[in-house]
Amino acid sequence: MKIDFQSPDFIANPYPVYARLREQAPVYLLEPGVWLITRYHDVEYLLKSLVSKDIPAMFNQRYGRNMNDEAVFRFHNNFWALMDTPRRKLVVKALNSVKATELRVLVQKSAEQLVDKWIACGQADLMKVFACPFPVLVTCDMLNIELEQELDFMAETQLMVRLAEPELLNMEELEIYNAAALRLEEFFRKICNERRQKPGDDLISQLLVAEDDGERLSEDEIIANLIVLFVAGYGATANAICNVLRLLFVYPDQRKLLMANPELLPRAIEEGLRVSSSGPITFRTATEAFEFKGVQIAKGDTVYLALDSANHDPEVFVEPDRFWIDRPASVKKSLAFGLGGHYCLGAKLGYLELEVALETILRRLPNLIIDSEQLKWELTWVLKNLESLPARW
Repeated sequence: MKIDFQSPDFIANPYPVYARLREQAPVYLLEPGVWLITRYHDVEYLLKSLVSKDIPAMFNQRYGRNMNDEAVFRFHNNFWALMDTPRRKLVVKALNSVKATELRVLVQKSAEQLVDKWIACGQADLMKVFACPFPVLVTCDMLNIELEQELDFMAETQLMVRLAEPELLNMEELEIYNAAALRLEEFFRKICNERRQKPGDDLISQLLVAEDDGERLSEDEIIANLIVLFVAGYGATANAICNVLRLLFVYPDQRKLLMANPELLPRAIEEGLRVSSSGPITFRTATEAFEFKGVQIAKGDTVYLALDSANHDPEVFVEPDRFWIDRPASVKKSLAFGLGGHYCLGAKLGYLELEVALETILRRLPNLIIDSEQLKWELTWVLKNLESLPARW
C-alpha cells in the first residue's frame, strides 16, 4: 500500500486512509527503520512502553550523523533529553509558580487586547490577527518580554516545527533553520543574564531559581524550554483555535447548540481536539528490539504514532468522524495531548488559552461568519493547520 502523506487530498481528509491502515496495515512501514502506528489501543500501549522520546537518537539515525552539531536540532535535543529525566519536574515547578487565577486574568487580557485592535473592521483573517499572535502574546506576558522586541517570534518559531516531518531537511533549509535557532538562542541568553542580575516573578526568573534536592536547570535547558514554549504556542494552540472554529461552521447544528448552551464550551473543546487535533502525529524511538502485531521493530527505529487516527478509531469512539459536542461518554479519552510520562507539559496552559480564545471570539463576534468550504490546509503532516481563516461579522 503506497500512500503520499503530504498530498493535498490526504492533508485535507486523512481519515479514509487511516481507516484503511487501521484495517489492513496497523503497523505501516513509512521507510526503512520508520514505522506508523494507527490503531487507538496500539498507540495508547506504545505511548506507555517500549518506545521513548529519544529525539537525539532519532535525528541522528535518520540523518546518518550527529545532528547535535546543528543549532536547530541542538535546542530540540536539549529539551527532549531533559523531558526524559526526573529533572523535568523543575520545569513543572516553575510553570506551577504562576497562580491559576492570575494566569487566567493574563490570558483574558491578551485576548481582549487583540480583538480590540480589529473588531471595528468587520472582516479579517482570524488566523493572522488573532489565533497566531494570541499565544505568542500570552507567552511574552508570562516571560515579561515585549512582543515588539527585535525578534519576530511568530516568524522564527514557525520555522522550528518542520523538524518532525518525515521528509528530511535539505542543506539550504538547514542553514535557514539554524540561523533562526541561533537568533532565538542569542536573544534568550541575553534575557537570562539580565534576569540573573535583576530577577522578577516572571517565568524566566522562576526557571533560573527552580531547584529540587540541589538540582538546577542549566542555561541551555532553560533556553530550550523557552523556545519550545513559543513553538508549542504556534504549532498547537494557534492551530487548535482555528480548527475548532472551523468545525463549528462545518457543523452549524453544533454551533447553534453551543451558542444556546455556552456551558458546553469545555466539551466542545475536548471534542474539537479529538476530531481535528492540531498535533495529529507524535514520534518515539524504540528503546529495544521487539515484535509488535507480527512486525519486527529494531532498536533505534523511529515510531510515528498517529494520534489523529487513534482519535477516529471506531473501536473506541461511536461515529468517530462526527463532531458531536454532547457525544456519549467514552471509556477512553482523546489522545490529543499524548499520554503517560510525555503527556504534554503545556496542556494546562494550552487548554486555558483555547477556552479563553473561543469564548472571547464567540462572545464579541456573535454574528461571525466563516466560509468553511473555501478553507485550505497547509501541506504539513505533523501539524493540522489552515493556510488562513478569513471571517466577517
